[in-house]
Amino acid sequence: MPARTILYLTAAGLALGLAFPQSSLASVLPRPPDGRDAAVWSAAGEVTAWIRETADNQGLPFLIVDKVNAQVLAFDPEGRLLGTAPALLGLARGDVSPPGVGDRPLSAIGPGDRITPAGRFVASMGENLGGKGILWIDYAAALSLHAVITTRPADRRLQRLATATPLDNRISFGCVNVPVRFYEEVVQPAFNGTVGIVYILPESGPLADVFFSAPD
Repeated sequence: MPARTILYLTAAGLALGLAFPQSSLASVLPRPPDGRDAAVWSAAGEVTAWIRETADNQGLPFLIVDKVNAQVLAFDPEGRLLGTAPALLGLARGDVSPPGVGDRPLSAIGPGDRITPAGRFVASMGENLGGKGILWIDYAAALSLHAVITTRPADRRLQRLATATPLDNRISFGCVNVPVRFYEEVVQPAFNGTVGIVYILPESGPLADVFFSAPD
């Protein structure tokens, strides 16, 4: 599969065996996109396997956001892969939202505070202040996933999504930007009428610092 190509798995494809069995991590995810770190990509597979084995998603659709590889993976409530897409993430690296960041205007969020935090979040569809549809990940921290914003041409967000490397995908104030087609054809249908879970993988510490405990 070429780098940056959004992967859509149809019901027919899943019936042909594209759904992954519990026993094989190799079948949990497609191979890493070109330019992506295979060792880190396996972390997404590890978390996916844990979710399936423990039913941590509690019968809800879920997303995994792999910050290091700048990828989002979408799954149905049974843990079947619906699709993957490149993502734009917070400009600053880190795994914890700065205190009170959700109460600040964008102009008051400095470059070092533009973090996409790691964690397990209960997410739901909603709207931003402009009335556009988004997936709220953490309302208090003003953290959401939405279709890529292109209002500032200087940001080159579409071009960043199209490159084969994740190194230029850090541009947002913390929110996760994904291609419009992926948002409209995968995320919205999966989360419409229900809440779901978003797992954002850490980039500065081990997975066990964030995951692998029983859900609240």
